[in-house]
Amino acid sequence: MIRSAKKAFTLIELLVVIAIIAILAAILFPVFAQAKVAAKKAVMISNAKQMGVGVLMYMSDSDDVFCPSMWYMNDWGMRSFAVLCNPYMKNYGILMDPFTPATLASNPFILNSQWAMPTRRSASAWCPTDDNDVTGCAMGVYNPNARTQITGGQRWGRSGIGGAIIEPGAWMWSAQGYKTNAPSMNGTAVTRPADTMMITQANHCDLMWHQDWNPDEAYRYWGDAAFNLWGNNNMTAGPAGRIGSSGQEAGVYPTTISEPSVFPTGINTSVYVDGHAKAESWKGLHSRTVTNGSGTKYLQYASPEIP
Repeated sequence: MIRSAKKAFTLIELLVVIAIIAILAAILFPVFAQAKVAAKKAVMISNAKQMGVGVLMYMSDSDDVFCPSMWYMNDWGMRSFAVLCNPYMKNYGILMDPFTPATLASNPFILNSQWAMPTRRSASAWCPTDDNDVTGCAMGVYNPNARTQITGGQRWGRSGIGGAIIEPGAWMWSAQGYKTNAPSMNGTAVTRPADTMMITQANHCDLMWHQDWNPDEAYRYWGDAAFNLWGNNNMTAGPAGRIGSSGQEAGVYPTTISEPSVFPTGINTSVYVDGHAKAESWKGLHSRTVTNGSGTKYLQYASPEIP
């Protein structure tokens, strides 16, 4: 009886196939990762746009006045603009950052550590009352690295649109530095709606500007992992650049660093007063300025009253 020989791959053929699969995987996996980042970026833009519409709807019911960045209750409650405007958004899920592991169940303060409304310069007890005085409340004041790498040795002022409400008897660490019941801006007072930031990705809902922390500095909110997305770390004050980066490149620093030498290289998502949402690099956002009538420079996104 004659038996037919069984056909099989040789060892060399198997090794060639394995090598081809490994090469294809090495090529495709980065592509898949990029596609995943692009999809999450699209989600961020969509969510930001919805939040922006909610803030504008709030304004339409409030005589064209922006929502407060923060409302401090006398029961240790704290309501950010995102919570105050949620009746118009009707979805807390859009506040969540798809690039982090945090969930709505992590801690109620998670809602206050992902998006921010820039606060008015006049709302801070620390800011000079003279808008031409950029010895404080300005980028490049304290951090020599920022003056070298970003501002060219200058100090660039900054302001925002949001106010703060502090009820009688309310006390909270993050409320320190606010003037009592500082009003938000009226939308008609914004001279360049397409350039003026309304809400932005951030590490705290009011950017912590009222305590004179600036976009080139880092702060730690109560030092408790439950109160921020990144645990017990220092984080960039002002807008965050989280998309496509992590660690110091996203503005998240070890607790030993308060004056960063490495600034965020990631992408920031923001919504502007005219309602459009945009994603751009953190450094690009912080490279543009406008000059007031006295020759003082302000960050373009943070200068609502400069023509």
